[in-house]
Amino acid sequence: MGTRFYLLLSPWVCLALRNIRLLPSLLLLTIFSIASAQTTTDVTSLRLGEAVNAINQDQLPHAEELLNSILSKLPNDADALNLLGVVRAKQDRAIDAERLFRRALSVSPTHLSAHINLAELLLTHDRSAEATPILIRAHKLAPSRPDINLKLATLYLAKHDYASAYQHLGLLSQEDRHDEYYLSTLRALIGLKRPDEIHELVRQFEKSTNESSDTQTEFASLLVKAGFHDDAITVLEVAVQTSKSFPVYYELGLANLAAKQFVKAEQYLGEALKLKPDDVATLRALAKVARANGNLEKALSHLVQARRIAPTLPALLYEFGVTTLQMGLVLDALPIFEQLHRDHPRELAYIYGLAAAHWTKGNVAETTQLMNTYVGIEPGTASAWYLLGAALLRQERYLEAQKALQRSQSLKQDPDTEYLLGVSFEKTGNRAAAIDIFRKIVIAHPDHAAAHGALGTAYREQSKYAEARVELEQAVKLDPEDLRANYQLGLVYAKLGDKEAAQKMLDRAEELRKRQHDEERVILKLIDEPPPEN
Repeated sequence: MGTRFYLLLSPWVCLALRNIRLLPSLLLLTIFSIASAQTTTDVTSLRLGEAVNAINQDQLPHAEELLNSILSKLPNDADALNLLGVVRAKQDRAIDAERLFRRALSVSPTHLSAHINLAELLLTHDRSAEATPILIRAHKLAPSRPDINLKLATLYLAKHDYASAYQHLGLLSQEDRHDEYYLSTLRALIGLKRPDEIHELVRQFEKSTNESSDTQTEFASLLVKAGFHDDAITVLEVAVQTSKSFPVYYELGLANLAAKQFVKAEQYLGEALKLKPDDVATLRALAKVARANGNLEKALSHLVQARRIAPTLPALLYEFGVTTLQMGLVLDALPIFEQLHRDHPRELAYIYGLAAAHWTKGNVAETTQLMNTYVGIEPGTASAWYLLGAALLRQERYLEAQKALQRSQSLKQDPDTEYLLGVSFEKTGNRAAAIDIFRKIVIAHPDHAAAHGALGTAYREQSKYAEARVELEQAVKLDPEDLRANYQLGLVYAKLGDKEAAQKMLDRAEELRKRQHDEERVILKLIDEPPPEN
């Protein structure tokens, strides 16, 4: 849509045109044959009216001829200057247009149309800071004009001044509240964090008859991003009744995904994909649904298809790397994260992804180096300090590991971090502190297998075999693959005289030893999503 310029004339000109049009043609001819001041005014008014019609019909040369004829006799006619500014703007002669609009305002400081047109011209050329005070002056001249209030609201929204935007939107009458009003008001209310008013706006939006399916999908998309998933679904379920379009199906899929309604999400996204089989965003969304359902193979299938279409898209490569890493396909994940980190060396999500891939592959030194880089850029991420602490612990750098893990805990309390902190105390000989930590974890988080195993091991070393048995049996129950818990439980059974049970557990531990190393099993924290694509 092109820039809209306003062809409003001064009130006296409009009145003159109305009066002239009421006169019979014969009388008009008689009047124009009489040389008088009134005749000159009427002729000017007629020519201005003709110029307006010519501009509306895109007959710019004719409009220019009419306006120049006026300005040759009346060089300070504000209406003619303003209209000629519109002609110049339509001819892409922005410098001349701006000069004419400003001349019109210097002649007539209350010329509303010139104010609006100058602001429009400045906005078209990304000069919003200059346009804002001009629109504010226009608002003072016409406080109730909906177009001025909408433009000011848009400018304030761009500056995140949500209160001012909402104030101007509130000046629109009920009859003027169409698509742009609802979208802008929703943005303002989201920025102001007013959930009750957002719900009320949604109800008003549903009752309105002005919105298009495009507006419904955009409105719903804003709701989803702000966390109002149910409201978004309600809006889109109305839209899909009349518009079986790709945007409606796609946004319905995203809304249901956000609401964790995975069956419906997959259904709607599947309908969207039928309409646009090569849409990368839809394939990525379907992969997210599959990952949420634990179907990593299906997720990878969608991502492979998407990579054929957009092989260099960073966010897609990231999702491919995360999925392959979750599947244990570290040899597929590692080169992806290496490429992303090489292309975007300071992107935190890619640093973490590469570190996680190195960790999974057993490259502990590389993990430490990357996580030191991460916390150097952003020291406020708990999961980064956690992985750094885990890597330092694996390298037997216990005091450094404790500092990193304590920093992680100070940012976000987490039982896995607390567990590794207990291990670090255990490794440095502070058994009492370690036992205290493990006890706290199993009380607060009874399903934490590793903490039960560590506590049971500590009890065994203190010859508290009955207590050790309880903790280790719980550890094995929660995680049958825990090598150390199986082995320690075998030793406890032996001390308690149950040789058959002891041999069974020791055999199980030996079987596990063949498949894995005897080391702490660290749970990788969720990797932050990369920034959205431009």
